Amino acid sequence: MENIYNASYLLLVLAATIWGAQPVVVKPLLQEMSPIVITLTRYVGVSAILLIILFIKEKRILPPVRCIVTLSLMGTAGIALNNTLQFAGLQSSTVINCTLVSATTPVITAILASVFLKEQLQAVQWGGIIISVSGVLFLVTHGSVEAISNFSFNHGDILFFASQVCWAIYSLLGRKIMMEFSPLAVTAWAGAAGTILMCIVALWDGTTAAADITTTGMLSMSYLIFGGGVLAMTWWNCGVKVVGPSRAAVFTNIMPVVGMILAVLFLGEQIGWREIVGGLWIVTGVYLTTNPQLSGQQKEANSYS
Repeated sequence: MENIYNASYLLLVLAATIWGAQPVVVKPLLQEMSPIVITLTRYVGVSAILLIILFIKEKRILPPVRCIVTLSLMGTAGIALNNTLQFAGLQSSTVINCTLVSATTPVITAILASVFLKEQLQAVQWGGIIISVSGVLFLVTHGSVEAISNFSFNHGDILFFASQVCWAIYSLLGRKIMMEFSPLAVTAWAGAAGTILMCIVALWDGTTAAADITTTGMLSMSYLIFGGGVLAMTWWNCGVKVVGPSRAAVFTNIMPVVGMILAVLFLGEQIGWREIVGGLWIVTGVYLTTNPQLSGQQKEANSYS
């Protein structure tokens, strides 16, 4: 059992690392494609690859009818909305803010698990939630009290936060359905559902694909399809199946570290005192919310064994 957990932790680390670099890859790509086209193109490729692998390994392609609603919700939240909102946010905010806001995923997951899965939150966890949300609020308002009173928030950072809510929903939905089906099958089916929805959105919006995509753009899209799509999503779902969504969400703390380092190195972004303060609040809140010794979650953690 210990080996299974160690392998799952490794997969979660790899997935979070790949996703941490993803905004750095997407930022330049947005100069060639819209968020809708990036999401659609990415998951056409991801879904096709995963469905082929699924057929080879499990001799199946179509999901059971009883699972269609859940898979459609996963595709809507974790594929269509999560990706499109994050990519759209990058048009008006920084990669550093994107990765910092993404660190709130464990907190959001804990709140949703409490509401929908009836998981109990201790007082220290609620304190951590308040601290993390305060950190996000500090980031999106640039530390301005006037911005709060006038509801003048950074549009991109709000989209980042909404994106993480969608990802938390995806993880919670996936936990239940992966008790019955393999992570590969669930990832492929949810991806296909999200792709169908994005096709409808693209047709409705009148969006067209980029006619002249550069070599850099093609390499970036390949990373999104094979790295952030096929490998990271499958590895993430494998980890969630073993350790559960709440514990898996802790590994998203890797993403801001990777994203911030790469944003500074490759995009020339600057880390100011506001990003440091907001980031510290978020990380502190996440630690209080997810640390089993502090929050009394040890019993919950053991229940996944």
